[in-house]
Amino acid sequence: MRLLLVVVAWGVTGRLLAEYGVHFLPLAVASQMSLQSYLALVNVVVTAFGLVLSVTLLDRPWQALGVTAPRPAAVARILLATPLIYVAVSYAAVLIALPSLLAELRSHGVEGVRQSTGEFGNQVVHSPAALALLWAALIAPAAEELWFRGALWTLLADAVRRVRPGPAPAAEPELPEGVVERSRVLEGARAVPRWFREGGIATLLVAALFAVSHADTPGGMGIVRVVSAAGLGIACGTVRQATGSTVAAFALHAVFNTLSLATARRWVVTSLFPTRLMVPTLLSLLAVFCLLALAVLVVFSRKRAR
Repeated sequence: MRLLLVVVAWGVTGRLLAEYGVHFLPLAVASQMSLQSYLALVNVVVTAFGLVLSVTLLDRPWQALGVTAPRPAAVARILLATPLIYVAVSYAAVLIALPSLLAELRSHGVEGVRQSTGEFGNQVVHSPAALALLWAALIAPAAEELWFRGALWTLLADAVRRVRPGPAPAAEPELPEGVVERSRVLEGARAVPRWFREGGIATLLVAALFAVSHADTPGGMGIVRVVSAAGLGIACGTVRQATGSTVAAFALHAVFNTLSLATARRWVVTSLFPTRLMVPTLLSLLAVFCLLALAVLVVFSRKRAR
């Protein structure tokens, strides 16, 4: 119940401050703030409130929020996989939104599609680079991961375990070695319900809520934003489930947002490396190299373990 109270109070406070917090600022200060700087301030205040509330009410707050140190090898694999995740999610989002985007291009042109992203999209592209990076790579990932994959994920995962506890492990018959080999297909089939029961349901539910929270842009670009958020949410939730750490999920989120910012501001778009379906080909190439490096790291790790 105390964790539920933390989740609700944290989430409601964030929503109310984002909508109405500007009225508590002096007019001279509010008039000078951009939307991005205002949302950054809200995230910092709400995250500080959530952390204080967690420490005050929960017996083991850092465990509930997943603020634990992941293994360095796991973080290395996650960072290498992030460019591939970003490219795959971006292509999926654009392909899903393509019919809407083409219709908008025919009726309103390229400029009309860009304007549909609103003031926040304009801030992402035209705000000072240092502020944009601070927002994308630090403030937003930390605030979102601590609530979504921290408190909320733990609450839902614990609820699922209580409602559907795992079956008692059955004793397997001992067989002579080499007579019968274990079926990888059967082991994989058994792992699927275990994945859902041990955090998978929480991962999917939190990813859905994370996507809904990003449904703030109309039209085709809004579809791209929601689908991208859903893909990122599933990836971060899977990392949270696998490592038990929101720190690892934060690392993935920070790199993902940085690549997204680099795409939006065209830092990685040149005449030699243009975009394909709105995804920079340079990042696609980076994803391929990271995938090869990840494969080498996995093989090396297995050999070292043996």
